[in-house]
Amino acid sequence: MEAELRIRKRVAEGIVILELEGDLSRNSEETLLSLYEWEQGLEQGASYLILNLAGVSYINSLGIAVLIRIVRSLSRKGCQTFACGVTPHYQKLFRMVGLTDYLMIFPDEYSIRSRIEQLR
Repeated sequence: MEAELRIRKRVAEGIVILELEGDLSRNSEETLLSLYEWEQGLEQGASYLILNLAGVSYINSLGIAVLIRIVRSLSRKGCQTFACGVTPHYQKLFRMVGLTDYLMIFPDEYSIRSRIEQLR
């Protein structure tokens, strides 16, 4: 049985942080896609998205497709996307499908925030 996707959102200093918990699969597609008009960018002029996947236990091919759709849409709007809490298994899958062309993976949120400060 799939675990329902729950999302906790924070916005601070031009960064949107989404903490995901549950499964990224068919049942979570609508939840994640309806969070934003991803093709329009992020709220409040934010330029960075952090996806904290530490609470995600399962990602299937549809979940990866949703992530690809989101990060590509944001990339077209000039936003950068980062992820943390990604298991080695999913890191490998993300590289294999080309997701890491649009999404940088870091070990934790602190590392991502440090990187963003360097980019500003």
